[in-house]
Amino acid sequence: MYLKNITLRGFKSFANKSSLDFEHGISVIVGPNGSGKSNVADAISWVLGEQSPKSLRGSSMGDVIFRSKDQEMGIAEVSLLFDNRDRIFDVDFRDVKITRHVFSRGGSDYFINSSPCRLMDIQEMTGDSGIGKGLHIIINQGQVNEIAILKPAERKLVIDEMIGLSKHKNRRKKSIDKIDKVKSDIGRLDDLMIEIKRTMDPLEIESKRAREYADMANELKKEEISLFLSDLKRYNILWDEIEGRSKKLRESIRGTDNRILKIEKEKNDLFSNIGSEQAEYENLRARIESFDSSLGILSNSIALVKSKKNVFSTLYSMFEMELENGVLPHKTVKKIVPGKQDGAYVDLSFLEKVKKRLEKLENRMRDFLESIRVQLKVEHDAETVIGEGNRIIEGLGSIIEDIKAAGSFPKSKKSERSPDREKKVQDMSIDKKIRKIQDIKEVCRVNLERADRMLAVLESFGTSSEIIKERLYPEFERHKELISNDRDKINGYDRKISDLKLDVNRFENEIYKIDLRKEQVKEKVKSITSAMVDDYNVSIEYASKNFKPSGNTQESEARVKRLKSRMKNFGNVNPNAAIEFSKIKKRYDFLDEQRKDLVEAGNQLKELIKEINEKISSIFLEKFEKINESFQKYFKILFPHGEGEMILESYENGGSEDEDMGVDLKVDIGNNKLVSLSLLSGGEKSLVSLAFQFSVFSINTAPFYVFDEVDAALDDANIARFLSLVKKFSEKQQIIIITHQKKTMEIADKIYGVTMQSDGISKVVSEKIDKKDAAGIMDK
Repeated sequence: MYLKNITLRGFKSFANKSSLDFEHGISVIVGPNGSGKSNVADAISWVLGEQSPKSLRGSSMGDVIFRSKDQEMGIAEVSLLFDNRDRIFDVDFRDVKITRHVFSRGGSDYFINSSPCRLMDIQEMTGDSGIGKGLHIIINQGQVNEIAILKPAERKLVIDEMIGLSKHKNRRKKSIDKIDKVKSDIGRLDDLMIEIKRTMDPLEIESKRAREYADMANELKKEEISLFLSDLKRYNILWDEIEGRSKKLRESIRGTDNRILKIEKEKNDLFSNIGSEQAEYENLRARIESFDSSLGILSNSIALVKSKKNVFSTLYSMFEMELENGVLPHKTVKKIVPGKQDGAYVDLSFLEKVKKRLEKLENRMRDFLESIRVQLKVEHDAETVIGEGNRIIEGLGSIIEDIKAAGSFPKSKKSERSPDREKKVQDMSIDKKIRKIQDIKEVCRVNLERADRMLAVLESFGTSSEIIKERLYPEFERHKELISNDRDKINGYDRKISDLKLDVNRFENEIYKIDLRKEQVKEKVKSITSAMVDDYNVSIEYASKNFKPSGNTQESEARVKRLKSRMKNFGNVNPNAAIEFSKIKKRYDFLDEQRKDLVEAGNQLKELIKEINEKISSIFLEKFEKINESFQKYFKILFPHGEGEMILESYENGGSEDEDMGVDLKVDIGNNKLVSLSLLSGGEKSLVSLAFQFSVFSINTAPFYVFDEVDAALDDANIARFLSLVKKFSEKQQIIIITHQKKTMEIADKIYGVTMQSDGISKVVSEKIDKKDAAGIMDK
């Protein structure tokens, strides 16, 4: 691998895009002082990751951007193109271009083959190739002089960097930093765990009590749910029993109702069969009752007729007796009227009473005939009775009219008679009055005969009625007996129906009691279910799947009682103690695990550091012997009469083994005495430093090396010795030398010229110039 090309734009004095193509061998860049040729070396260092502005001869990274009085660039860009055919860079590219940008506003961009990347990616790619940062492939005049006057420990650090131990030291430093961080983290964890433990220990005690309480609560839950399930099982069995009993009773009710319907049908059928018998019986009963009523009326009528007959007989006898005795004034009533003469007259005052009695008799006869008409209107003999009765009534009316026509009747008080009335009575013809009485008497006799005939008719009607009644009564009794038998059957049906209805009522009462019992069971089951949900948030389904009914309810109840008593006497319990303790214990355990991990990580880091130290020591000691041998050889070339040697020194600085060592240079430049490096001249120091560097280069080679005016302090003889080493190294490595020494130009395979224009811009004026033209460029 070698550096094929470097392209600069806006970097330091290279304002315009400038490019230099390199090949194998020795390439020399020449130019007058201030032309900007050393900026090429700075550009290579900058692209490879140099972050120190001081190393780039500036005060800030912005100083690498071109800036003049008339012009200022906003960006600096440098690209290095490497030939990677031998795959020193572990990438699948034949050519690898590394580019870096920096902006005036700040910030840098890195690219590998035009793809953005990180500085770390570039350092990882170049780290094992020998051209990485800190490997001292670019040596300038100041570095050459510094190496000679370094302290042994500082010189050893340079060797470490040049032989590639920096990456191991970086790993070790990172590991040490990690150990320090681990120790710091462990310290913080210890402090935190102490604080947590102060809270955790009391919580652990409370948690144990809470767990014990929770265990009792769980046991109580198990026992109570088992009892609940046992009660549910018992109530389920009871429910099945009463439900079965209810079902049987309902079936009995249905059967009884069917029996009642059957009996009622038989009863109705019996009613249908006895309907005609009942109708005939009712007809006969009505007729017999009618005869009984008629006979009663007849009896009353006969009595009435006899009474009326007696009335007519009495009237007749009375009139007869009046006529036999004669009607004489002195035998009748004597009336003395003041102012009148005495005289005889017929006293008819009794006719007033007879008239009133006859009027009452007429009314009663009318009522009697009406009754006869209603009661006996269907009988043949009734017409005779009614006809006779009507004639009696007519006779009574005639008698009453005759009595009214007989004349004036005396008043109850004789003193109140008027004179006119008295005169009329006196003038009446006695004979005429007697004849009228006789007519009335005759009417009474006729009516008496009529009453006899009516009485005979009524008595004959009564006799006929008794005969008819006696004929109807046997048939009536027969129908009555038939109906009585049927009614007995109906009464039997009624009794059966009543008994069955009593059974239905009894069944319904039992069902009502069963329904009440079922409601009680429902309430009990609901209470148990609510208790399980309220107390333990457990459903029936979950309890049935995860718990078993109590095998011995008495023992379970006793345990429940004991557990409740213990829990009551347990005292205050922090129900969240277990959760809080679990959380804090989990955190404590987590921190403890973290601490163990940190301790383990610390131990692993210590082992890693130990391995790194051993590896660093092994690599250093192995290469130091070879470097020392090369130093002695190259020192002899640069100082033919002298001798040089590297001495390894040890210190007690409390660091690692390699850090407690240093490398001192013991040199004899040819005067047979060891002298201090500080006493050497500038050229001698440069040669000693070059011998030191070339001895390291010989052990840890890089693809190319850049020497920036390292020959400035050398005379021609020393330049020749220096160039002899360069030629030797150029056989295997690419050498780029920035110089203005003519002897150095003579060994160049290729020479590149750089000049400074009047506007302060560096320019590559020529490439691959002849050696004879190099001196001309130096003069420009």
